Amino acid sequence: MTSNVELSKVKTLLTSVRDIPVNTADATDDVLGPIYTYLMKVPPSASDNTYHWFCSRADQLTIDAATFLLRLFAYDSPRVDDWKRKLKACLSGCCHCIKGFGEVKTSSRKTYFAAFSDDVVKTFYSSFDGWELSTVIEALVRSAIDLSGPRLASRRPQTVPQPLLYHMVSNMSVFRDPRVLSLIRTCPPISDWPPDPPPPGLFVLVVDESPDVRQWAKGQIVKSTQVPMLEHQFVAGHELALQVVISALTSSREGTATLTDSSSLYSLSSDPTEVWSGFSQILRHIPMEVLAKSSEGINCRRVVTGHLHDVGRQFSDILRCLLFLIKRLGNILWQGEGPEYPQVVFDAIKDNPSFSDLLQDVKSVDEKPWFLSWFGEYLASISDSAIFGDVLARIVDFLCEELQHERFQEARPAVMYSAVRLLASQVRKTQSEETLQRRMGVSSVLDIHAEVFISVAFGRSYTDSQWKVVRSAARDLITTSLSRDVAEIANTITKSCEFLAERTDLFPVCTIKEQMWKKTYESLQTNDTDGVVAMIAIIAQFSHIDVLNREAYKPALSKPNAHRAFDAINRCLTVSRSGFHEIVSKVANYNQSIFVLDVLRRPGVARDIMILMLSPIEDIQGAAKTLVGQAFDVDVRIECFRVLLSNLPDSSFEGLFSLLERYIQYAPHVTEACSLSRSLVQCLTDVIEVLCSSPEGLLHNNAFLRSKDKDGPAAQMPQLWSLMTRSITVIFKRTPLWANYFEIPDMTVWMRDALIFARDLLAQWRALESAGVTATDESSSLVTGNSRKLSRTGKKMMNDLQPVLPELAKWLRLSDEELLHQSFSLIQTVLECFRTTCIPPSEAALAKLNKHVEDSRKKTPGTVKTRLDASRIAQLEDALATFDDDDDDVEVVSFVPAQKTQPTKAHKPPLQKAQVSVRKPSDFIPRQSAEEKLMPDVMKGAFPKFQRLSTSTATKVSKPPTGRHVLPPASASESSSDSESEAEGVQGGLVALGRFQRSPKIKKPTERRQVKMLDIQTQAKNAALERVQRRDDARRQALRFKPNITGLHRTLLSWNYDHDGPDPPNVGGKPQLLHVPDTFQDYQHYLRVFEPLLLLECWSQIVQSKDEVQEVYDCRILSKQFTDDFVDLDATISDPVQKDWRLGDTDIVLLRRPDGAKSIMMKVQSFRTSPFGSQMSLRCFIHPAAGDIGLQISAVWSLKKVFSLSTLHREYGALMALPHYDLFQMILTPKLSALPPLEQREVQHTMSAYNVNEPQARAIIASLKVEGFALIQGPPGTGKTSTICGLIEAFLKQRQRPVTNIHAGKSATSSEPVKKILLCAPSNAAIDEIASRLKEGYRGPQQKASSLKVVRVGADKAIDISVKDVSLDYLVEQKVNGQKPQGNSEGAGSEINILRGQIEEVKQAKQQKLEELAVVRDNNARTVALEDEIKRLNARRMLLTQQFDRLKDKQKSDSRTLDATRRRIRMEVLQEADVICSTLSGAGHEALQQLDFEMVIIDEAAQSIELSSLIPLKFHCQRCIMVGDPQQLPPTVLSQEACKYQYNQSLFVRLQKHRPDAVHLLSIQYRMHPDISRLPSRVFYQGRLLDGPDMDVKTKQPWHSHSKFGPYRFFNVTRGQEASANGHSLKNTTESQVALALYARLCKEFSTVDFDFRVGIVSMYRGQVLELQRAFEQRFGRDIKGKVHFHTVDGFQGQEKDIIILSCVRAGPGLQSVGFLSDTRRMNVAMTRARSSLFILGHAPTLERSDENWGKIIQDARERSLLTEADVNFFTTQATNPSVRRPPSPSKPKTQLAVTAPPQPDDLVTPKNFAGSSRRLPPSKPPQVMDGRPSMKDPPADLAVPRNVGQKRGLDDGVNREPSASGSHEPRTMQPHPKRIKKEKKGSIFIPKKNKPGKP
Repeated sequence: MTSNVELSKVKTLLTSVRDIPVNTADATDDVLGPIYTYLMKVPPSASDNTYHWFCSRADQLTIDAATFLLRLFAYDSPRVDDWKRKLKACLSGCCHCIKGFGEVKTSSRKTYFAAFSDDVVKTFYSSFDGWELSTVIEALVRSAIDLSGPRLASRRPQTVPQPLLYHMVSNMSVFRDPRVLSLIRTCPPISDWPPDPPPPGLFVLVVDESPDVRQWAKGQIVKSTQVPMLEHQFVAGHELALQVVISALTSSREGTATLTDSSSLYSLSSDPTEVWSGFSQILRHIPMEVLAKSSEGINCRRVVTGHLHDVGRQFSDILRCLLFLIKRLGNILWQGEGPEYPQVVFDAIKDNPSFSDLLQDVKSVDEKPWFLSWFGEYLASISDSAIFGDVLARIVDFLCEELQHERFQEARPAVMYSAVRLLASQVRKTQSEETLQRRMGVSSVLDIHAEVFISVAFGRSYTDSQWKVVRSAARDLITTSLSRDVAEIANTITKSCEFLAERTDLFPVCTIKEQMWKKTYESLQTNDTDGVVAMIAIIAQFSHIDVLNREAYKPALSKPNAHRAFDAINRCLTVSRSGFHEIVSKVANYNQSIFVLDVLRRPGVARDIMILMLSPIEDIQGAAKTLVGQAFDVDVRIECFRVLLSNLPDSSFEGLFSLLERYIQYAPHVTEACSLSRSLVQCLTDVIEVLCSSPEGLLHNNAFLRSKDKDGPAAQMPQLWSLMTRSITVIFKRTPLWANYFEIPDMTVWMRDALIFARDLLAQWRALESAGVTATDESSSLVTGNSRKLSRTGKKMMNDLQPVLPELAKWLRLSDEELLHQSFSLIQTVLECFRTTCIPPSEAALAKLNKHVEDSRKKTPGTVKTRLDASRIAQLEDALATFDDDDDDVEVVSFVPAQKTQPTKAHKPPLQKAQVSVRKPSDFIPRQSAEEKLMPDVMKGAFPKFQRLSTSTATKVSKPPTGRHVLPPASASESSSDSESEAEGVQGGLVALGRFQRSPKIKKPTERRQVKMLDIQTQAKNAALERVQRRDDARRQALRFKPNITGLHRTLLSWNYDHDGPDPPNVGGKPQLLHVPDTFQDYQHYLRVFEPLLLLECWSQIVQSKDEVQEVYDCRILSKQFTDDFVDLDATISDPVQKDWRLGDTDIVLLRRPDGAKSIMMKVQSFRTSPFGSQMSLRCFIHPAAGDIGLQISAVWSLKKVFSLSTLHREYGALMALPHYDLFQMILTPKLSALPPLEQREVQHTMSAYNVNEPQARAIIASLKVEGFALIQGPPGTGKTSTICGLIEAFLKQRQRPVTNIHAGKSATSSEPVKKILLCAPSNAAIDEIASRLKEGYRGPQQKASSLKVVRVGADKAIDISVKDVSLDYLVEQKVNGQKPQGNSEGAGSEINILRGQIEEVKQAKQQKLEELAVVRDNNARTVALEDEIKRLNARRMLLTQQFDRLKDKQKSDSRTLDATRRRIRMEVLQEADVICSTLSGAGHEALQQLDFEMVIIDEAAQSIELSSLIPLKFHCQRCIMVGDPQQLPPTVLSQEACKYQYNQSLFVRLQKHRPDAVHLLSIQYRMHPDISRLPSRVFYQGRLLDGPDMDVKTKQPWHSHSKFGPYRFFNVTRGQEASANGHSLKNTTESQVALALYARLCKEFSTVDFDFRVGIVSMYRGQVLELQRAFEQRFGRDIKGKVHFHTVDGFQGQEKDIIILSCVRAGPGLQSVGFLSDTRRMNVAMTRARSSLFILGHAPTLERSDENWGKIIQDARERSLLTEADVNFFTTQATNPSVRRPPSPSKPKTQLAVTAPPQPDDLVTPKNFAGSSRRLPPSKPPQVMDGRPSMKDPPADLAVPRNVGQKRGLDDGVNREPSASGSHEPRTMQPHPKRIKKEKKGSIFIPKKNKPGKP
């Protein structure tokens, strides 16, 4: 046992002699002794009692010691003999030790024996080999092995010990001994040899002449597991054996045997085939390092390549050897050879006849012969060589040309398959490698042989079954190659963008295989669906890329070669797509629909087609539409989307998503992507319509949604939303950069479309969310009660929307007004989505929007960052306040009343001073603000704030402000910057885009407001408070214009329509009704009074509508969703509706179940018609107590229109917004100012300037001096209209001119709009009357030539023809028509219909030709002719469909452009106007919301209810002048119950009650004959109504001298008796007959007088009017209605006639009441309509005893002897003295005024003459001039009244009126001035963030 010390010493010694080898002299006993001692002490193995020195059983120290001690063989001593004895035992007992012994003999030469020379070592081991041989022989003898010649010659195997046998084949010196070799050739059994590596002797034996020996040797070699062997395992014996085999290879060629000594010694085979077969097996085991050697004797490479010319069976083995070397060595194979050597090798192979013989044996491509698979490895070995391209070309040429000769007929498919696979592999490798040389070589070869490969892939000659596999592979090659070209194009574009951005200096030139593209398109067959499918997939890869824009690359094109590279990209794009449309058309043209449909159903095809449908390239998109159109028989783009999504939804969505993801990745990294973005916007708009439109939208179809399928369309909706929002985010982000490369008109159209698409997408987000929710497990848990919670899907959708807003905010820098308008509207919509879902926008978005607001407030010169006007800025600020917590940092803790000072404006609150402190959120508890306390419950939801987690602030008012306003201080003070604008109100935050009707920039005039003084401690606090005040001001402005009216809807829609009764069926009982008081305590009091009365009137209108006949249609409910506590329904009417029947968004409709059991009223939200029917969105309110009424989806209900809420909306809105009015406090507690003292000089000047009388002049002057309300009472004929005209003229003269900006080189422009007047009246007739006067130039009663700009706002059908030319719509259309671009066809709709018809004709013709083609047999000429005809028809169809889509897109674009132009022009017209005229309800028109008015005038103010008069007061105005006559008819109110509480009282009357002496009375009448006016003046006006000068002369008529007539007469019809007429009215037949006789006698007596249009017959009762009309028609024919005016008194107010016949009707014995005949206002109207004669027909006793006023009237007639008993006979007999003697009429003294009248203008005309000049009579009757009408003369000097002031035109002048074509004053049409077109340098569509230095 060796000690550890000894072991350590041995290890040290071995390490030393290994590292520093020693020779014999140095190997002293000190070295040898310890090592020897150690080795000799190693015991034999216990398992086999054998020594193991060289195998794995020995440790490494033993192996090292045994290896070092091999040198002992050179020694001779007893100890050496002991060593040899043990070594023999080791080698004879273990095969593994023999293997290890052979390895160490080789390895030791470089370690332990390195000190000796090679010759010494060689001699030493040679001696050792001899010793080994003798040892083996001895062992064989001991083992009784017969080594005699005869026994060995018998070849009978003998059992040889395995270690001896292994030793014999391991040592070549032993192996070549003839005895040993003979013994081995007997093939002894082998049992336990080491598998690796093969012993060297086996290498020789595998080429032995004996097949058995070869087989025995090969059987052992194949057991090797380590192939090839490791380099250290390749010992000297292996090298010797290899030399023997190589020597044998070179000894024979072409079957001859010239054996060398080695061959004879080892008995090697003389058959070259066997030798090469064995050599090929040997090569596999040789280490690569040995194979790579080029030394003499073992140069394997040269051996193999040198025999490639050998002809014979061995060639296949030689080729196998070459293939093996190529695989094993790669490019090392060619080391040391010349550059042309690889070509020489290839030539040797291809020129060898034996290679051709190999091909002859190939029978099928399925065989895949090995000798055709070596080309790829061969090319890989020379891939980096310069000759790669040439060699590849030679190989492919060899395979595709030479080997395709007829003699290789059966092998041709296999050869071609090999060529295809070879090139396919090369193409794939070039995709992953960036070697330009290799890529170009492959591309060149493909181009050269493209025709061959394409013919194989697509040609008809290669359709046999033997070519099937080749054909498929060739197609793969073509598609792979073309796809590589696509990648090349995309990669080059990417690099070009980097070059443009100067991130690289390389602008590569794009190259593609042009011939392959062209030949592919030319070779595809009509029935080759695989080919077409492949090309569709290829084109889909880059269908989104459009040709590059030269303008975008302009900065880089000046650099070298940039032009060439740029043009190359565009050329590649063009070439690669030029034939695609045609090949797709072929498939669609020459195949039936079912065939094309099968193509679309192939995997991936529908996905790719959807991608192509979204392409910006028209031909690509057209090709896709052609295929889809043929498959589904549709044509236009939107229908193609519809059939794809409905029939192939999964693939279609996959394609849609793929393209969107591609766009999101592509667009941000290229220079511009406008065409793609434009196409995407157009197509996605169609997709949204297909999915979401009602009723045909796919999302409304449960079968389409497949909600239970987790991968169905419903589950895809959130992803669709996400990708669409991300896409529009990219558009908003990148467009500011893209805009620099295009002309502004080119950009604005698609940018506008992008904004509208985004709006449409947001409008449908609920539909997308609802669809998405159905695929989740939360759909059933979202509905709670009558509301719906936001789903998880909805929350994610809102989060997906977050990135849009910050990018969209950048578009507020747009300089184009229309784009700015659309952008702002979209921002409103986005913010509204966030508000309604209670999800706040991102901090980045809020910061950007707030910055826009702040920047706009600064108004620093030269830093314009947005063109948003102050109105929109205010709206934006209010919307942002919903999400801002900063408001809560400021608390108003006290108010200190200011010193009492006279306010500058009556409607403004007095100055307030407040102390403000900033507190931390924890310092106080939230509480209700004073303003909120003032607001009713229905108003508190008007602007719902974003629900924060905690409220940290409140406004605390210690003392209410002292002044007229009771609102909190924020409402009493206005931010100075906000004072320039009026914000368009928004309901619930911000209104949707469709209700946003602004376009041009408007700078509002500075309002005169007081400043609230604040005691602010720091500047920071001041800024915070200002922000709060500004936002509060913006909020109040919004509430003024868009108050919350949902309270009206909630109440109205909760009513039961079938309720019978005058009171509405309020849920919870009847509300308390209160009389309208003269003053109100506060707003809550006002609301409690008016809201129930308004609802009463609303119910009365519903009751009245029940008597009206309305069309009834069946409607189907499509969808239902909850919005707050309302239910919104989508419904459709599939049946055709009446031509003029439609619904507006203010209409109320009734839905009733078919069985009539239940009904419900709904409000219309939207309505549209389409070819599919009429679609509508309806809103209803279902009270919890009502239960389920059955509004189920798909249920059918009958629908009819009930009534319109238009006016009620505005009245209720005014009621809700009243607390925010400037005149709010004055309305609650009227305080009219006393009449101011006027200087007589000023009065005289006004009378002279406007030709008015003194009362009119005083009213004009005083009204303009009073702020707040001014009242003017105008009795009949006193010239109210003239006064208003004069009032307007006086205001216009006093107003300040707007500031005009003058810049050098530019035209002068006004910096702010003109100050204007809003003129209103309750009815269209009243406002048209005064608008006509203003239009014609009347200022007072006098016509002038001044250019007053009047605009009439209202519905076109309600406006009289006399003022059509100043109506807003007309003026806008005139300007629009002047600005329409050329080629803008108004017949686009008809063109589309024509195209649709032509497309249908072409489709029918094509189908006919296809059917003919299907039955043609053996008639090639006919087939060709039909195919050509089909091709022509398809081309025609494609052309028509493209025209159709272009026309539809153009029509949509033109419509949007026209809408934008109208918006802009509408605002221009309104801004330029001096006076805007509208009805009171029309003052709520949205077009007016951006305007400010200096003054509001309300004509006929006493005829409107108070709430109607509030509507125009929502505008900021200094004063409101109300003109009317409370003594005439009151407002019309249907609800008699409401009238009991004075709901029919006007605001005029309530204000007048406060201070009657403050009312300006127009006291001089110019209508009636003095005999007529005397009675109403005394009875109704306390004698204050005076006659104008010479009224008796001016109104004198021929019949006045007749005894039966005269100016005034009361005819007592004693025999008359009242009777009931139809309905609730009355009639008196006797009075009607007397009226008929009176008129007949008048016409007969004065036949020379034309009474047409001069007589009015009126009554208090409609029944009597109808009776009178019937009687007159029986006597005079139906034409009498056109000559005599029949009407009720109510309908006659505001009109006048020369003769009025009044029938009182009421008569009967004992009758004590005459109903509303006793209404003094109705009496007044009835008696003041006549100019020349008033004839009253009545039963004097009845009237006299029933009513005090009628008694006065009759007594007055009796006293004046004008009471005459009359019947029919009275007017049919000759004239005699009347039964009542008429005393002389007392003369009426003329009142002399103490002022001097102004001179009478020469051009003054009478109202009658004015009417004749401004309006024409019907063509059948020309206007008449009254006989005896006196000419105008100067009045007496002592009468200070112009003669014709205030006279009004008659009703007869208003029949069929048209603008006058004569006269000096033509109607003003406000035509736009022609503009000179000046080409200017293109500007930017976006306002730059920073101005350039030196620029203004």
